[in-house]
Amino acid sequence: MKNVLLFLGILFSSISCKAQSPVIGLEIWDGFEQENAYYKDINNVLDAFEGTWLYTNGNTSFKIVLVKKTMYFNGKYYEDIMIGEYQYIRNGVELINTLSDLNDPSIGAYDHNISGNIIHDNCKYLPVDDCVDGEKRLDVGLIDALKPFWADFILHKRVINGQPH
Repeated sequence: MKNVLLFLGILFSSISCKAQSPVIGLEIWDGFEQENAYYKDINNVLDAFEGTWLYTNGNTSFKIVLVKKTMYFNGKYYEDIMIGEYQYIRNGVELINTLSDLNDPSIGAYDHNISGNIIHDNCKYLPVDDCVDGEKRLDVGLIDALKPFWADFILHKRVINGQPH
């Protein structure tokens, strides 16, 4: 009986380890997907992008809220991913507000209006004229909640005169 329990313990341990093996850092992910791998934010780069981002210009504002989801299984592999929702106000009139969807557990990560986890640290990608080599930038996609459009955008954080921007 002791040998059977030991065998079952080893079997279950190997199955649970296989579910997330190998672990590959998001920063070194080459875009090729391995089934059951875990694409992990090993250095917690995504943490710097989590939170509320706000752009304002007069009576127009665009607010996005990003949340990091860890070990999300997308049907093929596990990954750490940023999800988000947004609010758009133009001339003081709210045109889009999907912020409440952020807390809906029935929405899958890639079904949120903002999602992504591509990390850039060089100046190969746009905007090249506003880039600092080594600076971590996050590439995410945004779905227009009203029209059948999709956009890709890159966020970056900088410290200018001792203040994060």
